[in-house]
Amino acid sequence: MRTFLTTWTAVFFLTGIAALRAQVQSLQEVRNEIQRLESELKQRETREKSLLEQIEDTDREIGLRHKLLQALEWQKQEQERGIRETETRLQTTSQSYQRLKALVAQRMVSMYKRGRMADWEVLFSISSFSQAMVWLKYQKIIVASDRRSLRLLQEKGASIQAQGEKLEKELREKRRLIQEEETETRRLEDKKTSRKRLLAQVREDKEYLLEKLRRTRLAYKEIEGRINREEQRRRTSTERVSGTGFAALRGKMGWPVEGKVVSKYGRQKHPVLNTWTENLGIDIEAADRGIVRAVSRGRVRWVTWQRGMGNLVLLDHGEGYYTVYGHLDLVYVGTGEDVGEGGVIGRLGDRQSLAGSTLHFQVWNGTRHYNPEQWLR
Repeated sequence: MRTFLTTWTAVFFLTGIAALRAQVQSLQEVRNEIQRLESELKQRETREKSLLEQIEDTDREIGLRHKLLQALEWQKQEQERGIRETETRLQTTSQSYQRLKALVAQRMVSMYKRGRMADWEVLFSISSFSQAMVWLKYQKIIVASDRRSLRLLQEKGASIQAQGEKLEKELREKRRLIQEEETETRRLEDKKTSRKRLLAQVREDKEYLLEKLRRTRLAYKEIEGRINREEQRRRTSTERVSGTGFAALRGKMGWPVEGKVVSKYGRQKHPVLNTWTENLGIDIEAADRGIVRAVSRGRVRWVTWQRGMGNLVLLDHGEGYYTVYGHLDLVYVGTGEDVGEGGVIGRLGDRQSLAGSTLHFQVWNGTRHYNPEQWLR
């Protein structure tokens, strides 16, 4: 018993069953996604990949490992938050146990000192039947109280032991999580080193830049196709996103991320290739790991990863209005989730990623895209 009591100051992870299951499931989903990607990359090792594919795959894996590390860190924080509750509960139970133990011991000592002859002396001193009945009643109460005290003493002792055993189990899990986090951190740093080496080869490589432009155009077509399908669904479905008044917010919306526009909407001349391309949105350069927010209330319709766009989120704002957020390093929302104005939907990566710490942002009404700067204040 003493062994368990000395572990009060150890780390203990305690969350609600629903929260625990959700977090474990989230961790497992990320692990599975990394395994699928690694398997996919291994299968494609038999053919020569372009530098762009290698960098995109590396960026994708880095994003997944960031996600896994964040989930692991969240779980560790939950453990830390549970420490105080567990220590308080265990300490309260132990103090109650000690008080009850002292009372039972005191009762036993008293009974021993008095001896059974004392009860006979009291019984012989009773002068009436009613006094005898009262005395017997109180004797029964005392016996019942003693039995209840002994039972509670046993229950509290068992509770302390169970809490101690659970604490030791969670300590083992905590050590395992720490080891996994350390391993994933090393792998992440290795991937970042690999990405940095690859990027150094292609900064001015025209073939690489042309392939990157081609991938971006394909990503645009995929986004447009998805919005087309969302519009068809909107016209035939009874499901509606409650009116956000999106059209009335033109020119009044907050920016999705703090930064500066490095690529404007519309036709742009590539500085290296000297070719004209069309940008369906704007690209906003932000601080490393900049937080990305919804410009208006909406519902998440699509969360995906695309070549040329990375992690991407499509928000439905009702009445045929949509916004697109691309090049996210981490996504914090899921399909079908409602997001409020200014709600966090994701995070950008660092400047060493393929897109840099840059958000690609688009505004659509039906299948028509608009200049996002005209909607932002």
